[in-house]
Amino acid sequence: MIRPSFDVLGEPWIPVVRLDGSADEFGILRCLEQAHNLREIKDSSPIVEFGLYRLLVAFVLDALILAHRRPEDHHDLEDLIEEGSFDGELLAAYVEACGDVFDLFHPDRPFLQTVMAGNEKKRPVAGVFPAVPSGTNVCHWRHPPEALWDVSPAEATRLLATIAPFMTAGGSGLSPSINGAPAVYILPLGRNVYETVVLNLPLRADQEAGDGTAAWRSTSVPGRERVEATTVEALTWRPRRIQLVAEVQELGDGLRQVRVRHMRFARGDSTRLTWIDGNLAYRYDHEKVTPVRMRAHRALWRDAGPLLFLDDLEHGSGQDRVSFKRPDVVSNAFKIGIDNVLTRIHAYGMRTDMKMKVFEWTKAVWKVPPSLGRSTRLGAVIFGEMDRAERAAWALRTSIRSLYPREGASSQGAMKSTSERCERAYWQALEPRFTSLLNAVAHLDPAAPDDPDLVAETTRKWREAIRSLAVEQFEWGAKDMDADGDALERMVRARGRLVGNLRRVLS
Repeated sequence: MIRPSFDVLGEPWIPVVRLDGSADEFGILRCLEQAHNLREIKDSSPIVEFGLYRLLVAFVLDALILAHRRPEDHHDLEDLIEEGSFDGELLAAYVEACGDVFDLFHPDRPFLQTVMAGNEKKRPVAGVFPAVPSGTNVCHWRHPPEALWDVSPAEATRLLATIAPFMTAGGSGLSPSINGAPAVYILPLGRNVYETVVLNLPLRADQEAGDGTAAWRSTSVPGRERVEATTVEALTWRPRRIQLVAEVQELGDGLRQVRVRHMRFARGDSTRLTWIDGNLAYRYDHEKVTPVRMRAHRALWRDAGPLLFLDDLEHGSGQDRVSFKRPDVVSNAFKIGIDNVLTRIHAYGMRTDMKMKVFEWTKAVWKVPPSLGRSTRLGAVIFGEMDRAERAAWALRTSIRSLYPREGASSQGAMKSTSERCERAYWQALEPRFTSLLNAVAHLDPAAPDDPDLVAETTRKWREAIRSLAVEQFEWGAKDMDADGDALERMVRARGRLVGNLRRVLS
């Protein structure tokens, strides 16, 4: 029987977009060798797309480390960008040093997998892709039985790339990845894939510990509680032991195809280590460090402050005092950014219940003026204006609640649905104004925050939009209320309450 084989270095499986806009698929080596001629990696699933970028970053970083060329600061990244393309000899030397570890179905060292004893129960491969219903994971937009879902070797490899950044907890003994429950990953983009990979090379070396290697070079079997990690190990973390089960299907006329329907699956490495990931923003709260994660009914742009601009800025007071720190890769990208050229940034998020349930995932795309990103004081202005919008949303919500007798105590369902609908519409209408706010603040001098009048004039259109949209949604929520005397009195009171709160918020 012919042993199935799939060489991830040479076989096409990474979906790319060329500079001319045409689509193609490459293996790892060609993708990196042609990275300067590729616009981006593009997949219909956000978690797959980021997983592919992360895998390429880990591959390149490990190659640089073995060649004693690890970048140490943003100046080293600038030097790499000036080189314009990856060194073919560097890549070739790295592949030779790794050995025979890039075959997806290798009998001893399958790529991004662990050889299992063979007595483990086979599970549907659908279990590693949240878009497909499997076990207790329910997807409302897809209904075929999990046992009927199979994938090609190329698709299976793409799914394996999601394990390190997006694996959730999975019940007893099944830990999430090194960052815990999936957080919002930020990816600055360059003019091509080469620059994007370079911009996302992690520089933080002070937390390195142990002698762990990239998953494909490691000979250790995952399954322990870990207290240390290296960067390349963290980028390719193995919270599960997985081995794909290949099925060779006869098509006739001597033709065959390989499909993957099942896998062997067991617990992998777990850790209580607090790992600072270069692509994540963090919240520091009373010595507790947590990455910024997706929240229900909250678009990613509303967290643009901590995700893009804040760098150790304290917020709040007393017991509520917290500080945020944007991703390291964002800071590096703004330092390297070209004046008057917008920095493109992608955000990838997957929202869970902090355990194994997956509710949604999303991808956001932003274009940010580098001058705004370089000045944390101007970034604080953006955060302040976003805070105004949040407080205005609270004022809208409470005003609508007060339209009902006893603030909705007897009409909880109606109050909740109406206020949520109005607040959702408010944020959706405000989002297009966000880009204009960024551009307006970006033209300020870094010392401008010392002049409140100047800041108020610069953000005038933004604040006017907050006011008008909040009032507009209040009127929509109030239009179908009763017309008796008590209802009219509550409406007048609620409208006055909203106007007064908005005046205080926007002054």
